[in-house]
Amino acid sequence: MQRLMNTGWIAGLAVMVLGAGVTALVSAASLSAHPVVVAARKGDCDSAIDLVKDGVASNDNQAAFLGGRMLDEGVCVQRNSAAAAQFFERAAQLGDQNASLEYAAKIGLGEGSEQSYERAGEICRTAGFDPQARLSAYSLGYACTVRGVAGRILRETLPAGAFRPGSGAMLVEFNPASSQLRIRATPEVARESQAVVGSNFAPHRVDARRAIEDAWHKALDAVPKPEAARLEDRATELSLDVDITFEAGGKVADRNEGGHSPYLLPFPAKTTTLPPSSMGH
Repeated sequence: MQRLMNTGWIAGLAVMVLGAGVTALVSAASLSAHPVVVAARKGDCDSAIDLVKDGVASNDNQAAFLGGRMLDEGVCVQRNSAAAAQFFERAAQLGDQNASLEYAAKIGLGEGSEQSYERAGEICRTAGFDPQARLSAYSLGYACTVRGVAGRILRETLPAGAFRPGSGAMLVEFNPASSQLRIRATPEVARESQAVVGSNFAPHRVDARRAIEDAWHKALDAVPKPEAARLEDRATELSLDVDITFEAGGKVADRNEGGHSPYLLPFPAKTTTLPPSSMGH
């Protein structure tokens, strides 16, 4: 596979995001309005895929990022982690911070490239995590990989509308050596539409803290086992991406139901920035 990442784009991304902090990711509202998301929500998978194709060809970083999400989570296409990594890499080249963090997690998992926590950590630091380099690249890469997997689990398991839009970030502290997790902040949890009999308040839609803890424990079991001797006994702050972009508003049209797949609806090789096999040929 052609190497897309180079030190030039890493350095450029660092200039853009290090001053912004770890919570300055593209908002849910911004991504929710993207034509790719709108088409997928309506069940128009053909249009969603065509929009990703055209977006990648025209260097639309959000379209490339959403293409990666579609492949990673099985939205309108078959899941393909290696292909998703290529789309996240391309979006990261175009300056997308969200994509850089997703791409780092893919490297930490060894999906689409050789597994490397050290390289994952370098990309995560460039994308804004641990800017003061309190952790080694290896420890940070491990933490970022766990963070990426936990975020995906939460996006796939939380109910639509679990949090009130714009109510804050989801922040945790994680110690790579001890595996200790501390939940620093969560968005405001939405309430059910109906109140419990005898109460003036409707119950919350989800127990956010329990959901985070459960997802984190599953992520710890899912990632490659790190070398314990290389992990620092020091916590770092991480933000979790729980933007349920495609799921908002109801069930995503066709999670592999009805024949859509990268084999039937491939992304064409319109651009030299992605190999022709990027969607599973």
